[in-house]
Amino acid sequence: MKTNKILVIGDAHVTDGQSLRRFEWLNKFIKSRKSISHIVIMGDFLTLASLSSWDRDKRLFMEGRRFYKEIEAGNRALDILLAGISRDIEIIFVEGNHEDRQSRYVAVHSELAGEPNTIPALLGLASRKIKWIPYKDYVTIGGISFTHIPFGKAKEISGKDICSKAELVTTTSIVFAHTHELHTSCVHKHGMKHLQQILNAGCFFEQEEEYVKGKVTNYWKGVILLDNYSYGRFDMETVSMHRLESGMH
Repeated sequence: MKTNKILVIGDAHVTDGQSLRRFEWLNKFIKSRKSISHIVIMGDFLTLASLSSWDRDKRLFMEGRRFYKEIEAGNRALDILLAGISRDIEIIFVEGNHEDRQSRYVAVHSELAGEPNTIPALLGLASRKIKWIPYKDYVTIGGISFTHIPFGKAKEISGKDICSKAELVTTTSIVFAHTHELHTSCVHKHGMKHLQQILNAGCFFEQEEEYVKGKVTNYWKGVILLDNYSYGRFDMETVSMHRLESGMH
């Protein structure tokens, strides 16, 4: 197989009113690495705080001003990220649970259903040539599976030893996000053709949400570059937010 160079962007949590300078730093990094073949946005690119009260079963009009401000911020972030980069790079957007807030809201308020109100349409993903992967689905590149967060029988995996839990519900090498933390492990079970590698890919935001203030977090902020040198196998380079800001490419 051909070698793939895959840039993995964890939860970015773009919302209105925040600085988007990290996307300027990342754009420069992408341009400095001519070998990048894929960019995978791992979901929760948007926060969609305007819809968060849906989770508490409170009525909220999606057409409210805040929602569209968040969408505008997401479009600006994509504009900055993709400005002037090679058209040969395949870009994939994996839907996260925060983008799924919009789908769940529309499922109840059917009058808002339809193509113009979907996240792919609102972010212009088709015109940007970005492939959309729905929440809970997987996309595979070079034998590596990518999803926002793996699910067990009833809900998404969570808690300590997250990679061990991912191993229990998957059979291929896998990359996921969601926790905002950086974890990696590998396993080789009897009968497997090659090592299963598991990567939890950190996050890509500077500001933290109000709900985590005063709490202990183990967030790792930056992006990860995978060298997919063989089917289902990869080496990885972590690139911290500080390194991106400093221009140390």
